[in-house]
This record gives sequence, structure tokens and C-alpha cells, in this order.
Amino acid sequence: MKQLVLLSLILCVRAVWAETWEGTADVKFKGYSTLHDFVGTVNGVPLKATVTGERGARVVGASSNVEVKQMSTKDDARDKSMWTMFNEAKYRLIKVAVTGAQEQDLKPAAGRAGTMPISLTIAGTTGKITASVTQVIEAANSVSFDLAFPVSLPAFKLTPPKAVGGLVKVKETVDVTAHVVLKRGNP
Repeated sequence: MKQLVLLSLILCVRAVWAETWEGTADVKFKGYSTLHDFVGTVNGVPLKATVTGERGARVVGASSNVEVKQMSTKDDARDKSMWTMFNEAKYRLIKVAVTGAQEQDLKPAAGRAGTMPISLTIAGTTGKITASVTQVIEAANSVSFDLAFPVSLPAFKLTPPKAVGGLVKVKETVDVTAHVVLKRGNP
């Protein structure tokens, strides 16, 4: 009987055990317009991830907030238009969340990228996207990888900026890439 109770306790502890990982992401975004393409960055975005379960069947959850005013294309007028589009005065943050991502889906295999389900909340609208995961490098207490995904501005109820009386228009899709580095917080 004691062995059964001990086994039950061990299984309960394992079921709720979680690792915390912390790190940063360096994000690039590429926009397209009727005049020319442009790129922007937001570097050092803080991330926190939680990993539960046993190796091979782990589940990942993560969260982060991106300050809209940290997004920069190195063009003041363009940046102000972008921040206005995001309604930065009311929605200062873009919220990023990953819930229930399965470890086996995250890892690239057999010539295909891994996938990560991401929930974005932009200017008060939440939407789900699927990011491709590549360049995964794992060590005992760290991991790095690249993410790539498109963001449809209309899907988040955003109106792309216009300039020169509407002659120059930003297209509706922005491509986002991120290089993520995480370190185990409780090895």
C-alpha cells in the first residue's frame, strides 16, 4: 500500500512539474508598398516560456509583449504612421502567446520546418497564426531557433498606412522573422 501511495505522489509531482525558460527575441519585419519595400526591427524582446511533461512529449507555453514604439524602420515619418496604425496611444503592446505547443511539432524534420501556433493580440484584436520553426540549436540549458510568419493587417482590423495623398500604399501583409534565444531558468 505504501508503494502505491509513493508511486501516486511521484506521478502527481511529475504531472505538474514545469521548467521555466527565459530569453529574448530579435524581430525583423518586412513591409511592402507600391513604391518600395521596407524593413524594421525590434530587438531584445523579452520572452518567458514554460515547458511541462517528459522529453519527447513536452508541451510548451510562452508569452511576450512587444512595445509598439520599439518597432523601428529608421524612418521617423514611416514609424509615426506605423504607430498610428497600431493605435499606440490606446494599445501600447502587441501581445504574443503560445499555448499547448507540442514539442514534436516544433522541431524541423525530414526537410520540413517545425510549426508553432501563436496567438497575437494587436490593437485589441486577437488572431492565431502558425509560424515556421527552423535553425533549432539545442544544448542542455539553452535553445535557439528562428521563426517566420506572415501577418495580415486586415485580419487585425488594421488599415495599412498611405502617403503622398494615397498614391503610396503599404500592402496588407507584413512578413515577420525572429531569432529566439532561451535559457533554462531552473536547471
